[in-house]
Amino acid sequence: MSLVVNLLFSSDIDINQLQDEFKENVIELNAYKQRYSHFLEKNCQEDYKCLQEQIKRLKTWESVQRDKKIQRILKQKLSKTLYDKEYWNKILAKLETKKISFEESQFVSIIDLENQYFIVALWDNQSKKYEYIGRDLISSGNIKREAEVKYGDNHYLKTPAGVFETQLGWRSDGKKKDDNFTLGYGEKDRYVFYFGKHETVRYNTFDKAGNKIQNPDKWRLIRDNLDFALHSHKSSMPMGTPNSHGCVRTTDELNRFLDNNLVLHKNVLNGSQWNHKYAKAPEVPTYFNLAGKYLIVLDNI
Repeated sequence: MSLVVNLLFSSDIDINQLQDEFKENVIELNAYKQRYSHFLEKNCQEDYKCLQEQIKRLKTWESVQRDKKIQRILKQKLSKTLYDKEYWNKILAKLETKKISFEESQFVSIIDLENQYFIVALWDNQSKKYEYIGRDLISSGNIKREAEVKYGDNHYLKTPAGVFETQLGWRSDGKKKDDNFTLGYGEKDRYVFYFGKHETVRYNTFDKAGNKIQNPDKWRLIRDNLDFALHSHKSSMPMGTPNSHGCVRTTDELNRFLDNNLVLHKNVLNGSQWNHKYAKAPEVPTYFNLAGKYLIVLDNI
């Protein structure tokens, strides 16, 4: 079955610029916030443009250029997220089997559950091919964590695979959990991309009396429904490994990139007009003519 998508046309797409913006605003911004959090919080709070400007400023300082810790953090992040031709060709081969058809240039979002990557790509309708923009680590559903669930708790479901279209989402209230650290939906005003209710699977770890089944060999997979969303998250659980209840967790930096560049906002736009009554517009929206709305989730490559 093929999917035909009608979106606005874009010419003269600067792929290198988009790749540089992803690297700077997702990977590097995350690294500098990790290393110089106190300095950036003091000077910028959560002002996005200020963060970008201050990081450019930090890069010019000799003390920062000699800072082995920031270099180590950057090296570690870049080693996992830089362009890999062999890996990208595997993704392209997998996408080819999906037989998705696009009629106009647009952003396309791809999740690789096997390797825990979120990939931002661009369908270039002139060349009739996908262009790689960047990738970042995510955390998807971990059904094995159902072992931790007590009767009445939220279950751990498998993140569903397939092609999904964004519906009306909302912005995070930025409230911390009881540990005064965890941000379930990320910092205040990070966008929660919602894809509707979808059928998936989870383990049943309780008997008919509601008692926990301690032996995993006696668990059985059952069908259940997941309100599927893609959202920012901050906790002690690392990105790059499955840990969620079924939704897909991202860094705040990736969330901001998707939000500001309208990567998944086509359904709430009328040209350059933001048409969401219940969520304010992104901080610095751009690339209106490349807005997308589809998320392709792959189980494996």
